[in-house]
Amino acid sequence: MRLRQIEIFYHVFRAGSISGAARDLHVSQPSVSKVLRHTEDQLGYALFHRHKGRLTPTREAEELYREAEDLYGRLSTFNQSLENIRDRKGGHLRLAVLPSLSLSVGPNLVAMLRESEPEMSVELTTLHSQEFAPALLEKRFDLCIGFSDAADERIANANVGNGSLALVSGKALAEVGEKPDLRILDGQDYISTSETGPVGEIVSSSLTERQISPREVARAHTYHVAVSLARKQIGFAVTDQFSAYSQLGSGLHRYLLTELPMFPLVASTLADHPYRDLIDTTVGKLGQIVSDINSAIARMQPPGP
Repeated sequence: MRLRQIEIFYHVFRAGSISGAARDLHVSQPSVSKVLRHTEDQLGYALFHRHKGRLTPTREAEELYREAEDLYGRLSTFNQSLENIRDRKGGHLRLAVLPSLSLSVGPNLVAMLRESEPEMSVELTTLHSQEFAPALLEKRFDLCIGFSDAADERIANANVGNGSLALVSGKALAEVGEKPDLRILDGQDYISTSETGPVGEIVSSSLTERQISPREVARAHTYHVAVSLARKQIGFAVTDQFSAYSQLGSGLHRYLLTELPMFPLVASTLADHPYRDLIDTTVGKLGQIVSDINSAIARMQPPGP
């Protein structure tokens, strides 16, 4: 079936009549009827039972409709993309960030880009680290922002700053001092995460090296979920600072674990990206955002003893 035939079939199925499909498509009834008859002749079986002007789908049509609906939906998305491209004036950037950065770094970057270029359009999506390299190589995104390099010789990685780990609690920790460290977790209820990469490795190795054994009572698959569980006072959580100090963590008790190693923030893009100037400008703004966030978090820390 050609795209036009699929389109006719899709609308006839939805409308239940030739006249309804013609009205939806803004074409004549004879043209719809002709295409539908030709399609059935090609296929060698009927798609609709005809009775008093109404069309009832056959079992074959019911089966085909599920596929046609998916295909037609993708075609509609494609046509919308064509219109979006036509209407763009200030460029278009497709960004992917880790879920940890989706409530802080990502939105701040979009806002800064739009402020400097009001005509620009931006697409912001969350991906996990292992998805970055395929997404860039398949040219689904222009820039990916995470905590480690996207490992491929065709990808250029730029360090745009560093981040720290933070202890998150639903309860105040005044009784253990103003700046608790990782040892507070020993024997305490703990929300672990399944996050891998440099951040997860720092937490895991630090607990092992210091012989700290928290009591795992819950496991989260993202740091944002860990923060939400900590809010319910289920236990302590250790997350990246961007999750801990995002709007999701507002109102919680959060402390930077300055005794632990920092981790990098990395912007990854194709080394031969055609819009190098736009990428370089974006990476520069990203570095400024990370610096501003780090400064703001530092000001929120409790004073020393």
